[in-house]
Amino acid sequence: MTTGLDPAPTPEAAHFPPASYRAALRWLATSRVAVALLLLTFLPLQEVGRFAARLDDPVLFERAAVVYLLAAIVFLSTLHRFHARFHSMLVVHALTDLVALATMMHAAGGLRGGVVVLLIAALAGAAIVSTRRMAASFAAVATLLVLLEAGWALLRGGEVEGVTVMAGLVGIACFATAMTVNWLATRLYAQEQIASRRGDDLRRQLAVTSRVVAELQQGVLIVGADGAVTTMNPAARALLGVGSGAPSLAGGGAEGGSGWAALRRAYARWREDGARGHAESEIDLPAPRGGTARIRLRFLGGDDSGGDTVVMLEDQRLIEERAQQLKLASMGRLSASIAHEVRNPLAAIRHANSLLAERLADPALARLARIVEDNTVRIDRIVGDVLSIARRERAAEESIDLPSFLKTFVPEFVAASGADPRRIAVRLESDRPIRFDSNHLRQVLLNLLGNALRYASSDEGAVLVAWREREPHRLELTVADDGPGLPTEMLEHAFEPFFTTESRGTGLGLYLARELCSANAATIRYETGAPSARYRSAFVIEPQRD
Repeated sequence: MTTGLDPAPTPEAAHFPPASYRAALRWLATSRVAVALLLLTFLPLQEVGRFAARLDDPVLFERAAVVYLLAAIVFLSTLHRFHARFHSMLVVHALTDLVALATMMHAAGGLRGGVVVLLIAALAGAAIVSTRRMAASFAAVATLLVLLEAGWALLRGGEVEGVTVMAGLVGIACFATAMTVNWLATRLYAQEQIASRRGDDLRRQLAVTSRVVAELQQGVLIVGADGAVTTMNPAARALLGVGSGAPSLAGGGAEGGSGWAALRRAYARWREDGARGHAESEIDLPAPRGGTARIRLRFLGGDDSGGDTVVMLEDQRLIEERAQQLKLASMGRLSASIAHEVRNPLAAIRHANSLLAERLADPALARLARIVEDNTVRIDRIVGDVLSIARRERAAEESIDLPSFLKTFVPEFVAASGADPRRIAVRLESDRPIRFDSNHLRQVLLNLLGNALRYASSDEGAVLVAWREREPHRLELTVADDGPGLPTEMLEHAFEPFFTTESRGTGLGLYLARELCSANAATIRYETGAPSARYRSAFVIEPQRD
C-alpha cells in the first residue's frame, strides 16, 4: 500500500537528527529541570497534611531529587555539545529519568504514589525523539523497574493481588504509552518532511515565477481583495510612473501620480461591474518621452470574490511594433522572392540594351539607351541588396589586421567608385585586430563610405576612417564625414529598411550594415559631432570584445 507518508525518511536512517528532534530534546531537558524543582518544593511540606504519611523514606527522596536536579542542569547545559551523538545522549537522559523517578517512587511509597505518573510521562517524552526499538527498550526498562518495586513490596508483606495488578497495569501503560507516542511522533516527522519538501518546491516555484514576471515586457500587478498591491514588476512601474512604493487601488487618494489614478478608476469600474473573471479596457497614460501612451488593461480575477486579482498592462505601441516587425519580415520574404525572379529578366534586358546601344547612331536614341542602362544598374543594385539581406550567411570567426585590410580595401573602393582618393583619410590609433568576417566588413564599409562620400564636401580628407581603442578592450571603427549629417527627425529611422533621403538610393544600405554587424556580435550607431568640429557625422562600429 502506498500513501503520502511512505516516501518520507524516518529519523532512524538520518546520520544527524532533524532540527525538530533537537528542539524536542531541548524542551525535554528544560522540563526535566522544572520537574526536579517541583519535586524539591514538596520536601518542606513533608510535615504538613497527608504528604508526610506517603513518604516512606524522606531522606532518600530528598537525595534522589537533588541528584536528579543536578543531572537535569548538567544535561541542559551540555545539550549543544553532543548533537552528533544524539541517540547516545538520549539513552543517558532517558535512563537517568527512569532510574531517578523509580528511586523517588520507591521513597514515596511505591506504586500507589503519584510519582509513577511522572515515570510514564518521562517515558513518553523519551519516546517522542527515539526510534521504535529504543522506545520499546525504554518501556521494558520502566516495566522492569516497576516489577522490581512490586517485588520489593511483596517481600515487605504487601497485598499480593493489589501489587501484582498495579504492576501489570503500569507495565502495560508503559508499553502502550511508549509505542503509541513513538508512532505518532514518527508520523508527525513524516508529515513534517512532506511539508518541508512542499515548502521548498513552493519557494522554488515562486522564485522562478518572480523572475519570469520581472522579465516580462507586459506590466503585471497582483491586487488583493482589499485593493492593496502585493506584487508589481518593473514594466508596470515604468508604465505607471511609480517608484519603489506600491499605492493601494482602493480609495480615492491621489498618491502614485496621474497614471496610478487612471488605473484606480479603471479598477473601480471593473469592481462595480461585478469583477468578472476576464475583462479588458484601455486607458491613456503619460508617456516617458512626452505625450500619451495607450495602455491595454486586462483584469484576471479569481472565481471567489475574496481572491487576488492579476492586472495585466500592455503598451499598445509595443503591439504595433511587433505587428510592424512581422509585416517587415513578410515583406522581406516577398521582396526576396520578387528580387530572385527579377534578376534573370533584368540581366536579359541589360544585355539586350547593350547590344542595341552598339548599333544606335542617333544621339537621342543613344541617350535613351544610357538611361535604360543606368536604371537597370540601379535595379540590379536593389536586387543585390535585397538578396544579401535574405541570404545572410553565418559570420566566419576571423581576426583581421585592420591596417593591412584598409591598405588593400581603400584603393579597391576608389577604383570601383571613381572617387577622388584625396577625399578619404585613414587614421590608425591602434594595432589590435578586429574580430569580424572579412566579407561582411568589406560590405559594411562599402555602404558607409558610399554614404559618406555622397554627403561630404570635396575637400581633402572630407571622409575619415578611424580605428582606435577608446577604453581598455573597447575598440571602435569610425567612418566620419564633414557633411551636414542626418536631420534630428530622421535619426530614429536611419537603420530602418527602405528609408532613404536620396532619390536614387535603395534605403537598404544602413539596414544591411546593421544586420551584418549584428551577425558578427558587433554594434553600429550614429554619432554627431560638435558644430565647430570638422566631422559632424559619424557611424561607429564597436566589435565584440576579446
